[in-house]
Amino acid sequence: MEGSILVTGAEGFVGSHLLAGLGQRAHALDGDVTDAQAMADAVGRGRLEAVVHLAAGSSAGESWADPGEAWRVNALGTVNVLEAVRTLAPEARVLVVSTGEVYGRAEEMPTTEDASVAPLSPYAASKAAAEVAAGQAKRAGLDVVVARAFQHEGPGRDERFAVGSWSAQIVRAEEAGGGTVQVGDLTARRDITDVRDVVRAYEALLDPSVPAGTYNVASGRAVEMQEVLDILVGLAACPIEVERDPERLRPADLPVVSGDASRLRAATGWEPTISLEQTLADTLQAARVASERMASA
Repeated sequence: MEGSILVTGAEGFVGSHLLAGLGQRAHALDGDVTDAQAMADAVGRGRLEAVVHLAAGSSAGESWADPGEAWRVNALGTVNVLEAVRTLAPEARVLVVSTGEVYGRAEEMPTTEDASVAPLSPYAASKAAAEVAAGQAKRAGLDVVVARAFQHEGPGRDERFAVGSWSAQIVRAEEAGGGTVQVGDLTARRDITDVRDVVRAYEALLDPSVPAGTYNVASGRAVEMQEVLDILVGLAACPIEVERDPERLRPADLPVVSGDASRLRAATGWEPTISLEQTLADTLQAARVASERMASA
């Protein structure tokens, strides 16, 4: 493969891991995807092999507070990316990162790509709209791949999300010699893959020999969030108490989410390799390191 790979949202949780994986081939977008001219300037700057579109409002919880912003960033931003590629780099492959939440309350578990799209949150709905834009661009001749990524965790996850919040709370408790972790609904079951495995899937989907289309990125196993919390609490270096916080519940939550990645496996040979236990241990350790850096800054 020749040329460079432009990554939008490179400063985010997944983006930092992806840049590390792609090495010198990749460069981060210096601009805002909601600014069509900035997007065009970035795409037209050099010979592009591919664009990985990660930039998004990625919190379903936050999308309920400002649905318009979720649609502006996730739908309009995707349109701007696709239009810039169409006009300035039409040979480049575009990887549009979507979410397994577009399926809503799917009847089939694990859910395949053939299931109906029925998003519940503004976040998921705006991602479904981004997929519609990607499909239109593909029919117009662009080389577009959509990755429906299910929940992924790992080092660097921030506190807007349950695992990042729990990890940070545990670190603060460790520093105090003990404390409380506040949680929301622990009955939800989620399909969790390590972010580093997810990045490997994205890298595989950039190979032009992989057919364009839509691919789930998932482990195929749903785990109850209570189990996730229990693992993290078990890794803590101090006594931890758990307290349920009603403010951490979000509207229209999905009781079970799980994806079937058979299509991705058949096309690329990809398999998740990092265990949930290792993912959580690494996430907690990264939160400890981040806290130490902040304390010494």
